[in-house]
Amino acid sequence: MLKVNTRSIMFKILVMIISISVLEAFILISMSGYMTEAALENVIDENSMKNAQLYSEIVGNWFAERAKEIEVYANSPIVRTMDWASTKEYLKEEIKGRLDIYDHFFIVNEEGYYMTTLDDSSYAKDRAYYKAAMAGNTVVSDPIISRTTGNQISVVAAPIRNDYGRVVGVMGGTINLIKLSKIISDLKYSYPGSYTYIVDNSGLVIAHPTKEYIMKENITVKSDVIDDSILRESSHILNNKNGSTQYTFDDVPSMNYYQEIPNTNNWKLIVKIPVSYWHNPVKYANINLGVIGLVGFIVSACMGLLVSKSISSPIIKLKNVFTGAAAGDLSIRSNIDTDDEIGDASRGFNKMMDTLSLLTYYDTLTQLPNRMLFNTRLEQELEKAALRNGQLAVMILDIDRFGSINNTLGLTAGDKLLKSLADKLGCIANDECIVSHMGEDRFAVLFTGFSQKEEVLKLSDEIRDILKQPWVVDEHRFYITACTGMAFYPDDGSCSDSLFKNAFSAMLKAKSRGCDNSQLYDPSMNAQLLEQLNLDSNMHHALDNGEFSLHYQPQIDAESGEIVGCEALIRWNHPELGMISPMKFIPISEANGLIILIGRWVLYTACMQNKLWQEEGNKPIYVSVNLSVVQLIQEDFIDMVSQILDETGLSPEYLELEITESVAVKNHEYITGILERLKKMGIRIALDDFGTGYSSLNYLKNFAITTLKIDRSFISDINENPKNAAIVSTILAMGKNLKLNVTAEGVETKEQYETLRNKGCDIIQGYYFSRPLPLNEFENQIKKLGGK
Repeated sequence: MLKVNTRSIMFKILVMIISISVLEAFILISMSGYMTEAALENVIDENSMKNAQLYSEIVGNWFAERAKEIEVYANSPIVRTMDWASTKEYLKEEIKGRLDIYDHFFIVNEEGYYMTTLDDSSYAKDRAYYKAAMAGNTVVSDPIISRTTGNQISVVAAPIRNDYGRVVGVMGGTINLIKLSKIISDLKYSYPGSYTYIVDNSGLVIAHPTKEYIMKENITVKSDVIDDSILRESSHILNNKNGSTQYTFDDVPSMNYYQEIPNTNNWKLIVKIPVSYWHNPVKYANINLGVIGLVGFIVSACMGLLVSKSISSPIIKLKNVFTGAAAGDLSIRSNIDTDDEIGDASRGFNKMMDTLSLLTYYDTLTQLPNRMLFNTRLEQELEKAALRNGQLAVMILDIDRFGSINNTLGLTAGDKLLKSLADKLGCIANDECIVSHMGEDRFAVLFTGFSQKEEVLKLSDEIRDILKQPWVVDEHRFYITACTGMAFYPDDGSCSDSLFKNAFSAMLKAKSRGCDNSQLYDPSMNAQLLEQLNLDSNMHHALDNGEFSLHYQPQIDAESGEIVGCEALIRWNHPELGMISPMKFIPISEANGLIILIGRWVLYTACMQNKLWQEEGNKPIYVSVNLSVVQLIQEDFIDMVSQILDETGLSPEYLELEITESVAVKNHEYITGILERLKKMGIRIALDDFGTGYSSLNYLKNFAITTLKIDRSFISDINENPKNAAIVSTILAMGKNLKLNVTAEGVETKEQYETLRNKGCDIIQGYYFSRPLPLNEFENQIKKLGGK
């Protein structure tokens, strides 16, 4: 007796022969096959193009990091000397930690001769990278053969400038193309025969899993490896920034997705994927659906309704999930779990969707949900909260000074720290707490299921406490902190965009208050942030456009009434916004780093102007310039001040540098040494805002200062407030005993002036004599109060 397997396709065909629903089933299955093929091909093709773009950005960023790395070496003081005897050991030690990337470091002098960390030398003046770097550019060279090692390399070169900005040589690092091939070896699909390679703008293979191809094969030249199919498509690859082509490489028909690599000379990254990667699933699904269609065609009338339903139901389900996937819903899955080919197709589809979902919704470094998935979950939770009149909270967490970890320990160490941190934060994730990595050093947390805001604030503190534990990466032990910002639904926003934006604004506000801070959103933050962003943007052009100027406020000898000095105060006259207060733009310039350029301009302009006054025959006076802590902690600050004095010809005794008491105290040990060196140069040092901060006698003893400036808050009611009068008298007596000059700021009335003069104050500054004046008005004051 014939034994029939009732679960097999054959049995279903035999049963469907007697079904009356053949036509309906055939049409349904045909439509399903068409939608299956379109959905699979569209999703895979789109994802492959995105991956090619992502891989090219990764490689481009890698080259940008190398260029920045070589620029750092080129700008290091020891390399800038162009003294190979002292530079060689430094670069030899540095190359030890870079051998996974570079073969060697070298420098080239102006005559074109170079010296390398391999104790070899040669001539480089004919190299294109040398000419570009000597022209002042940082470049990544096209592939060349190293004259030192004979290896296939690409050179990252940067100009070496002397103290006057002239290019005096070239700093370079040689990237071994075989090492580059190893670096990009992970940028591929986990599918047999899939890999990634790179060609330059002429089609020369410069990175490839098969090292024998490197600088040997060219996709525009026929060989045993390069056949006609590649030659026909090579012009498309070289003449377009991105796209896809199909050709045979290594005897394997493949789809090849190419993308121009940023920060290179039109190099192309090509992701090679065997056609079988998606043709087999599509073919397999089409065969299965064709068999089912044939079954539908053979079905006849006996078991019509029942069998037709059993056959069409899973196909309809499969079609629905395919349609949902084609529409972009990567969360959709098929629940068909039969033992036939439809079940296999369903399980294969689910596996494919799991892979796509992982690549699309999860961060590849930390494996935490990425921003796309976070936004999706946030919108879902917002809908639930709206229905039940509930609330939720979004927290943005940003690690403090994370860039210094990358700069000090390297990007690999930074990535390891992020992975460890993600593991810790991931432990708190549950149905009511979603943790996401937003990229770089930033995370986001979504809180639901709480009744009081205090619960979220407590959990926020716990998260920040997690970060404060000691972290060990590559045997380096250190501590980190973070700033957080939070926004609550519905109080701070009703949609995902507004909640995220407001939480981000709160985080920036916390950052502005220093490290390890937390801030709840306040509506005023957005207006403040927008104003700061506008000022930040405009400030980048203000110096070049000549929008900054200096005003000068006279400092008067209390006894003689003559001008003995002045304080240089920066002013920003914006062409549209008018005068902008230094209280607004100075903190922004300190945050974005422009304070370095602005501060140097102020110091140079003030010194140059003071020298011009002296050359015009005016009585010599000193000029006082305020310093930011950002300026003081520059490694070359002392050299910069000395250089400005040399360039302007101003004697150091006519320059006074002001620091606030709070700046001096926070950086006590370092500032003490800086001030001592400045004083030895003959420069006057003033301690500003004295009396409002720590006012420690120990600091006065240790700091190399020449002047105390009494804060204006003690002067305003000196004749009405006995306590302020006593404080001022004490400061004056203390200054006299310590042999320090004492300047009173904010003197606005004759009575204040006379009281301070009678108490023995040395120097008076304030509106009683003059407000801060533009240059031409101040010069008139010099003639009026100072004389010639």
